[in-house]
Amino acid sequence: MKLKSKLILTTVFVAATLSLVAQSQNKDAKSNDKAKAKTKPKPKPIPVYLGKSDKDGGVISKNMFDSLLLQGLTSRDSAGREHKVTSFIINYGERNLYEDSVGNFMVITDYLAESLQGDTLSTFLKGNITERSKPGDTCYFEQIYVQAPEGYAAQGKSMKFVLTK
Repeated sequence: MKLKSKLILTTVFVAATLSLVAQSQNKDAKSNDKAKAKTKPKPKPIPVYLGKSDKDGGVISKNMFDSLLLQGLTSRDSAGREHKVTSFIINYGERNLYEDSVGNFMVITDYLAESLQGDTLSTFLKGNITERSKPGDTCYFEQIYVQAPEGYAAQGKSMKFVLTK
C-alpha cells in the first residue's frame, strides 16, 4: 500500500511539472512573437553629400575635396527634397612621415576630430585642412544629423573620403 501511494504521488508530481514546463514554453514563445511584432524597422539614414555635389564617399582628388569641403555638407532625400544639416563630427586622418631616434622612417597617421554645429567647418578648420591635405589622407563625416523641411530631425548617412592626387 505504501509503495502504491508513493508511485501515485510521484506520477502526479511528474505530470504537474511537465504541465508547468509546457505552459512556460508557450508563454515564452508568445512573448517572443510579441517582441518581434513590436520592433519597428530602423529608418534609413538620409543621404548627405560633400558640398553641392553628389559625392557621398570614396576616392576623391585633393583639389576637388578642398573645394567641396569649403562649401560644407548638403543633404537631400530620394525625392530630391533638401534637408538642413544641423550637426556632424569630422575625423581627419593625416598621414605623415616621421623619423625615429636611430633614423628609421615611419608613416604615422595623426588624427583630428571635432564636433560641429551647422553644415560647415569652423574658420580654423577650413584653413588648416585645406592647407595640410594631401594624397593618402582620410576624412570621415559621422553622426550627421539633419532637419527635414517638415521639421523633424533624422540621422544622416556617414561618409568616408580617401584623398588622391
